[in-house]
Amino acid sequence: MKRRVKTLAIDYFVINLGLIIAAIGIGLFIVPAKIVSGGVTGIATILYYTLDMSIGTSMLFINIPLFLIGVRILGKEYGAKTLFGIIMLSFYIDLFRKIIGLDNVIDFTKGSNFLLAPLFGGILLGVGLGLVLKFGGSTGGTDIIAQVVNKITKIPVGYGMMINDTIVILSGIAVFGIEKGLYAIIAMFTTNVVINKIFEGVGYTKMVYIISDHYEVIREIIINDIKKGGTALTAKGIYTEESKSMIMTVLKNKEIRELQSLIKRVDPNAFMIISEVYEVLGEGFKALD
Repeated sequence: MKRRVKTLAIDYFVINLGLIIAAIGIGLFIVPAKIVSGGVTGIATILYYTLDMSIGTSMLFINIPLFLIGVRILGKEYGAKTLFGIIMLSFYIDLFRKIIGLDNVIDFTKGSNFLLAPLFGGILLGVGLGLVLKFGGSTGGTDIIAQVVNKITKIPVGYGMMINDTIVILSGIAVFGIEKGLYAIIAMFTTNVVINKIFEGVGYTKMVYIISDHYEVIREIIINDIKKGGTALTAKGIYTEESKSMIMTVLKNKEIRELQSLIKRVDPNAFMIISEVYEVLGEGFKALD
């Protein structure tokens, strides 16, 4: 129980850090530059400049139905972290804009400065969202849709967000013009590249060894929940000389977090070894993975 509480505390700490970083990217670079880089943030930016609606309030209002969809498909635990992400991101964006006055930080009257918005805004937003997603959270909007699609089809989260964001960017072009739309494409590309690097990890696959008294349950988790196979090995403790079944499996980085979470629910004392894999060939893995 204590270990689970500690894990949740770490999750929420990192998610909160990611939300702060994302809010800075949005408030300092994206919104002041009138860049509609996609998602709920892009829609809120359009509403801010056309109807003078608060960015945070708009995001909360739009995220309500999407949040309900996420809870229904991805589960109640996901819903708690998503609700936290939705509320705190909206809060941080409005807080930073009121206290710091972020609209005046960068002088966009100089043409050369405008490229700072999609580049640094995209990097900060990508780092922030990447941390949030990696630790099981969400900021609502298109990343809820992307994670739902990822769970069903295994399409990478970053690519799913890119498809959804493209639709919003086209709406931004209609409001702010083609030039701002081109900058928005740069911001979207930068954001999604960074998200994929953080969420997927530098190495794409890892080897996992698992020793547990709940071998059969963990075996079912890997087969039915993670949708992967593996190999059962016989291991013998050098101290107890007790023989146990050990599972060896190869997973993609995004699957590691889910497996760890599921195993901790079944056996918090399970022994896991996770190591880098440089190349995997065979069913479920491409030669270039």
